[in-house]
Amino acid sequence: MESLFDYNKLTMFIKKKNIYSVFILIFLIVVVLLIKFISAKNPQISLPSISKMLSRHLPMDFEVIEACYSPDGTTFTKKKNVANSFGKQSGLLMPDGAILLTGLDFSNRQGLLIDKKTGKPISDTGFLKSYDGWKFERAQLTIQEMPTDFWCWGDPVITSLPNGHFRMYLTDRNKEAVLVSAYSENGYDYVFEGEVTHEQGVPIDAVDFTVLYEKRADKYLIYTRSETDKSVDVIESKDGRHFTRRYTIPIPFTLQFSIIDEGDHYTAWGGPWFEKKPNSDYRYPVKATSTDGINWQLTNEQPTGLWQGNETYCGTYAVIKKEDGYYFY
Repeated sequence: MESLFDYNKLTMFIKKKNIYSVFILIFLIVVVLLIKFISAKNPQISLPSISKMLSRHLPMDFEVIEACYSPDGTTFTKKKNVANSFGKQSGLLMPDGAILLTGLDFSNRQGLLIDKKTGKPISDTGFLKSYDGWKFERAQLTIQEMPTDFWCWGDPVITSLPNGHFRMYLTDRNKEAVLVSAYSENGYDYVFEGEVTHEQGVPIDAVDFTVLYEKRADKYLIYTRSETDKSVDVIESKDGRHFTRRYTIPIPFTLQFSIIDEGDHYTAWGGPWFEKKPNSDYRYPVKATSTDGINWQLTNEQPTGLWQGNETYCGTYAVIKKEDGYYFY
């Protein structure tokens, strides 16, 4: 009777698999070396931006959004996975009471920002909507007068304006992550405004950014990646459309951080810096306050919670303050 298994074929299969693994490892090493070489030759191209570009072509089904709840923004009492196949970017509380998260929908790379005239989706845009902070559904937003050749980096960030309206910032992949914007009265339906303008010598590229309208100085601050450790670049504007300065400030946490206007000050939460120090705790966000959005000071009482281990718990891409407490994503 012939054997159910051909051991010779099985051995050849295993050998082929090992050869494939070696080729994949060599390929990855070459890619990393190439990225470092390009970054060294061209300082304008940073390693994080190249890595983000490559990630657009890789399967990211493992992207899971975990929600954490804290009644006071310091003590965490609950966490739960609320969505998957979604790359987080930012979020805000809408006038209708909904939490709107923005980012990249990996389940549909065609995008969830829809051109109102043509019905065509804008690639690499995604939105999740929830009224209770725990149960999310994918949401479609609309935009008018969008260029037909626009290709988004997957960086939609929506900010509330002083007049109660909204502005969405995106980055144009065709132009090395240059900022563009769109305007909305209700936060869901937008009109494209075009590429932001700037003073000569002020770069307007941004990757992984946070936006703040600083009400005391009546100006907009966009925080984005810096080329130096423990800092961010700030792009400054009086009207949110024309940017006049770009400078670097130190911060006590990592991008991406979220900022809540608490009335007489701002509170921000960001990821911890990973340093090899005794008794370092990387499980929870870092909390800091500022009165001007530029000078940030760590609070005496830092976030903590119920969970043990050395992982980082509770994301800070979006922090939403509701009547019953703070929701972290």
